[in-house]
Order: sequence, then structure tokens, then C-alpha cells
Amino acid sequence: MHLRQPNKKKITGQRFWKKIFVRIVNQMDCTLLQLFNQKDDKDPFQELPLQPCYSVSEIGAQQYDQFGKIFTIKLQYIFYKERPGVRPGQMKKAEKITNKLSQFAAYAIQGDYQGVKEFGSDLKKLGLPVEHAPQVSQLLKLGSLSYEDLKQFSFCIEEALFKLPAHRDRALHYKMEEVQITAVDELYVEQDAEGHVGKQIARVRLFFLGFLTGMPDVELGVNDMRRQGKEVVGRHDIIPVVTEEWIRLEDVEFHSSIQQEDYNQTHIIKFKPPDACYIELLRFRVRPPKNRELPLQLKAQICVTGHKVELRADVLVPGFASRKLGQIPCEDVMIRFPIPECWIYLFRVEKHFRYGSVKSAHRRTGKIKGIERILGTMETLQENLIEVTSGQAKYEHQHRAIVWRCPRLPKEGQGAYTTHNMVCRIALTSYDQMPEKLAEYCYVEFTMPATQVSHTTVRSVSLQNSDSDEPPEKYVRYLARHEYRVGIEHTEGENPNPYAAATYVSKPAATPEPPAPTPATVPEESSSDSD
Repeated sequence: MHLRQPNKKKITGQRFWKKIFVRIVNQMDCTLLQLFNQKDDKDPFQELPLQPCYSVSEIGAQQYDQFGKIFTIKLQYIFYKERPGVRPGQMKKAEKITNKLSQFAAYAIQGDYQGVKEFGSDLKKLGLPVEHAPQVSQLLKLGSLSYEDLKQFSFCIEEALFKLPAHRDRALHYKMEEVQITAVDELYVEQDAEGHVGKQIARVRLFFLGFLTGMPDVELGVNDMRRQGKEVVGRHDIIPVVTEEWIRLEDVEFHSSIQQEDYNQTHIIKFKPPDACYIELLRFRVRPPKNRELPLQLKAQICVTGHKVELRADVLVPGFASRKLGQIPCEDVMIRFPIPECWIYLFRVEKHFRYGSVKSAHRRTGKIKGIERILGTMETLQENLIEVTSGQAKYEHQHRAIVWRCPRLPKEGQGAYTTHNMVCRIALTSYDQMPEKLAEYCYVEFTMPATQVSHTTVRSVSLQNSDSDEPPEKYVRYLARHEYRVGIEHTEGENPNPYAAATYVSKPAATPEPPAPTPATVPEESSSDSD
């Protein structure tokens, strides 16, 4: 891997990438991230003990050299500050103040001095809307030229952070109490070229972030089938839900803060949360249904005809996860088609200080009324190397693949069962090599703003032994991450003989000869004697 040095930016300093080796070591009381200069070194040049408040950023990419980019990831420490403001989804106190403002305007117009004084005292009690703003401090920035290696490193760090013990050792006071819960579905699918699903694995991860006064215990209610009909919670603790579906939790893993004895007896998720720390609370497996269509269906085909290669991809988006959840779009769609090393130069463009990539041209699908009359007066559209109907596709050297990205499918205003296409036409010369084996699989990644795989729902959040009179504000976010490996169909077109194709002369069609005129037939005389 590579380490970004120096760690922090300086106006006058020049940063660079240093090649290192990374090792994660589990000791008795902590987990260490060790960095080595050489693979065989015994002593690391830097050690970092992992803490529960650390987190791993999303995988990004930045310029590495003149030829391409490097994948990057940050190990960071996040702490929170209370400051005036409104976070998206946090409207409770802001709504109260706006309601009071309308009353204050009425009092001011009427000249009611007592009403204005009451508004002032109420505003003092409510205070300004407060948000908990994250402050990010970067600890390490690591990079790798391999996307899969960096994903595995991210999984290892998340696994180590999940197993770290986290304790709440002191009671704090917050102006506004808040609970944020994130439920994430993760689905991995392997699909062959005919569209048959050979393997699919799904798991659910629940994350928790709390800003709570005192040392309360938290009970979290999810739609666990074993808790159906046994829930006893207060009216203020209930979170409105879309569906009344119940699911079966399998192979459950817990964070150290959860009281596992209570869960084994009553299946209640009860824990004492660490203060202002974003932790992974629990994870469990679900069994995805086998007979349900996938939310994004890809058909990829490579057709080789002589020296011409055509890569075609058709994406069908059904758009509906279920009747109750309604239409859920696929967001941040990324589809990767690996390209052989010997064809890379066809997709590269030389720029001033680096190499760029050929980008796709946008083509609209469908037929316009009277298009023949319009096209008859203008030149025909020139065929581009890559053409798409949605989003943008280009060659990305760090992936060694053509990457088709769409921010959202179906697009705004489109209905269900819409089809989107990408075509890449490669014209090879006699000097270009034809590899023995083309790519067998393409790779798809996207997210959906709902737990549509497992239908996990957070039903309630209740506090016990709390020092506050009012229940905390609750905010739940649902997300599904999909990752597919789809087989590519390989076909061969009819390849004419090059000599016959070069010397072929089209012959005019032979005109048929007119038929010869036939003489008129004379009726014979009758030989009968009877008249």
C-alpha cells in the first residue's frame, strides 16, 4: 500500500506517496495498526492503536501520476460539537419556533405587550435550534492501486473496530438530546450471462449515534419475528413505519455494549451507548428471496466480427421493490467492463501534463415523428467510440475498465421498467492484438435509499434511567448497498473472406425477357352428323 506524507497539508510543503506495508495486530488490551518500510522489517516505523471513536471513510480516487489515479481511504477521528443550526431531517424545535413566530406577529400587530413578553420567555426556554456538527480529524491517509485490495483493507478495519470494547464512563449534559440510527443492507449477487442467479448473500448492519444526557440505558425495537406481539413501549418512543412486515434474524453478532444475556432471554436489544460515538451496534444475516427480480438487471454482450469489436450493455430498472414501499430508485450506479491491456491506448487522450480518457456521447432513445425528413437535410450522426443513453461512460485507468456511471436510475419522471443502453464500438487495425480470452464478468455497484433486501425496520427507541424529561429526537436512515458480478455473453459475427470482400463487384439484376406471342387457336369442325 501507499501512505500519504506528510500527514497534514502545508502551504509550502510538497506531499508525496510512500510505499509501505500494513499489518493489523491484535494484542491483549488493544488492536494496533502497524506500518512498515519493508515486508521483512521487525519493528514498525509507526503504530496506531485503534479506538472505538475512529472510522473509515468511503473509497475515493485522486491523481497519482501523469498516467492515472490511485484509490484512497482515510482513517479518521470524528467528534461532535453542539452549535446553532438545523440538520436535514431535524425539524422539531424549528417548527416550534416558527409556530411561536406567527403568534408573536399577531401580538405585535394588536399591541399586546403581555403576549410579546410571553413569546420572549417561551423563546428563552426553547433556545435556538441546535445541531451536532461532526468535526473530522484525519489520522492516516492510505492508498492502493488495486480497488479490491483497498476494499479488503476497509473490511478488516471495520471488523477490528466492531470488536473493540466501548464504555460510557461519565455523564454529560446536552442542550438537545438526539439519537441517529442507520440500517444498512449489503447484498452480493453472482449472475451468469443468461441471467440465472447462482449465488446471493445478504447481511444487515445497524449503526447508532447518540447524544444523551446522563447515563441512560437504551432499548432498540426492530421488526424481529420473535418480538411480534410482545412489544411494550411508550407512545413517544414509537417511530412511524411504512410496513408491518416481520423478519427472521440469523447469525446475530453484537457490539460489546449490548447486554447479551437480556437478548438471549427476551430478544430485547438493550445497551448503554458510548457518548457521541458512531458505532456498529449489531449485524445479522437474512435470506434473500430466490424468486424476486433484482432491482437492476444487466445484460452485457461482446460481439467480435473480424477486426470490429462491439461491447453492448442493456440495463433494465424495474423500479418497484414492493407494493408497500413503492418506487425506489437506484442511486450512484457504477458498472465496470474490464478492457484488455493491449487495447487501452484506444481510449487514452494526451493532454498538457497528463493523459485523459475518451468520454461517451449521449444518444437519446426512441423515434421522433418525421425524423426521416429532418435527417434528409443534414449529415448523419458520426458514430462515437462510446455511446450511452443515460449518465456518462469513460475509460478509467485505475480500474483498467470502461466505467459507466449514472447518478440515478430510473431518472426523474421515468416510470418502471425503463431500459438504458451503452454501446462501445472498437475498430482494430491489423497491428492490434486479439487477446486469447476477453473479460468474462462485469461488475455493478449501486445504492438504494431503503432496506429493500431485508425489509429491516426500526420500530422504537426508548430510554431508561434518563435524566431528561423529554424524549430525544429520533432520526432513522435506511440504505441498501448492492454489488453484482454479472457474466458477459461472447458472440462472433459473420466474418467475410477479406479477399472476396475487397474484390466483390455487385452485378446488375438480370431483366426477364418478354414472353413470345402465341398464335390464336382456330376451333376445329365438328365431326358429328347430328346438327
